[in-house]
Amino acid sequence: MPVSIRRWEPENIVFWRARGEPIARRNLVLSILALHLNFNVWMMWSMVVVNLPAVGFVLSSQQQFLLVAIPPLTGALMRIVYSSVWSWVGGGRWLGISTLLLLIPAVGVAQVVQDLTTPFWLLLAIGASCGIGGGASSSHLSNTALFFPKSVKGLAMGLNAGIGNLGVSVAQLLIPLAISLPLFGALAGAPQIWGQGAEVREVWLQNAGYLWVLPVIAVAVLCFLFSHDLPKLRLTPLDQWRMMKDVDTWRICLLYMGAYGTFLGFAAAFPLLARTLFPLEDATPYLFVGPMLAALVRPFGGWLGDRVGGGVTAIACFVAMIVATLGLFACLPTEESVGSFWGFLALCQVLFIAAGVGNGATYQLSPKVFLLKAGRSAGDDVAEAYRRGTRDGTAAMSVSSIFAAAAGFAIPETFGTMLHLTGSFLPAFGVFLLFYAACTWVAWRHYARAGAPLRC
Repeated sequence: MPVSIRRWEPENIVFWRARGEPIARRNLVLSILALHLNFNVWMMWSMVVVNLPAVGFVLSSQQQFLLVAIPPLTGALMRIVYSSVWSWVGGGRWLGISTLLLLIPAVGVAQVVQDLTTPFWLLLAIGASCGIGGGASSSHLSNTALFFPKSVKGLAMGLNAGIGNLGVSVAQLLIPLAISLPLFGALAGAPQIWGQGAEVREVWLQNAGYLWVLPVIAVAVLCFLFSHDLPKLRLTPLDQWRMMKDVDTWRICLLYMGAYGTFLGFAAAFPLLARTLFPLEDATPYLFVGPMLAALVRPFGGWLGDRVGGGVTAIACFVAMIVATLGLFACLPTEESVGSFWGFLALCQVLFIAAGVGNGATYQLSPKVFLLKAGRSAGDDVAEAYRRGTRDGTAAMSVSSIFAAAAGFAIPETFGTMLHLTGSFLPAFGVFLLFYAACTWVAWRHYARAGAPLRC
């Protein structure tokens, strides 16, 4: 089982160099592996849903968008629990336990896709179970942040979240390959007949779930054997409630929703969105690219936030997202035009990259802002200020991660609703454009301009 540590002083340079750094790096690696698998499982459902009609499931467009939206929503709800339970159980122990929980959606998805009589409510329930993978960020990142000194928190969390987020693109890359091959033979069950137009072939949709079973077990064992439990913070929902009364929690939450919510929501919606907008184009070979780029640049966003400021970096990212969204208006199909698939694809990559950098920049704002606020109000008691700032920042990070994951539900659901109500995706992109403009103003007003009291 994980080793319990009673004394942890990452800001003490002697302690950090002699003992702290090697332990912190080991736990960072384990957290990255576990979080990566959580994102694999969280996003696998979107790759399954896009194939369900082709194998015989009868689903409307609105039902399909609801199915891909439900894992981000349940992931947000899971974060309410995950964000405090790790501080009682122990960060290392919770790494192992939460990883084993991924077996529930992995096996569940593999079972329901093999039965064409599966009712919609059960498909919705199994999709919701994939949200188990969405809870991990609020526990793994908060726990990992405590291992590192303030000077490198942004980079450490960027690496943890960035490589963890890479699980989205890995799932979107591996699942199309896995379902096209009889990887597990007769043990996995019979194939389904996939048909679209003149193309007909055998697929094994159940492999989308079975693919993760062995990696989940292996990573869980590693976490149980080699991770560490830091002194327990004993966070409770009351800590989150207390931080929800602080206006800076909501400001940071808004920025993180704009960046992380865009990454998560577009990653979930993109396979279905591309197929609906451009039915004659095969976007499958490109589905993984945007989420992969967003994940790879997230550590850069954390590093850039450490160097030039999270507020300044966030502004640059939101401006890029505004420009990309405006460009998308010209690429979408209309009654007079078939649109531009390649323009749509390129601008979506810009959105993903800007969101990825913004993820790293906005997430590292939380611990820094609340450490700064605690330091200004603590007088000469530096140790007490550090403890209070750490606790407040961790609780605020949890609140931000919950609402940002909910934004991952809002994006695909907005697409589905607008398509149903207006027959077009244009109004949905208009809503996103206004939201990015609001995020830009908040970042400039409170964390970037020269006179901002919490510029950091």
